[in-house]
Amino acid sequence: MRLGWDRPGVVRATLKVEELAALVAGARMAAAALAGQSAEQAAELDRVLVGFDRAVAHLGPVPDPAR
Repeated sequence: MRLGWDRPGVVRATLKVEELAALVAGARMAAAALAGQSAEQAAELDRVLVGFDRAVAHLGPVPDPAR
């Protein structure tokens, strides 16, 4: 995993698929746990996850490693 500042407030992340899957799974678990404690925080995390799901839906096919 590599992280770097793109600009203030924006981090660029380069991750393997399994690393990304672990982070998203953790975020989904956190959203479920927050739902009973803080509706506002849970809604914000849900908004981020919806944006992630939308971006994944527009992701093209897996690149050919031979290219």
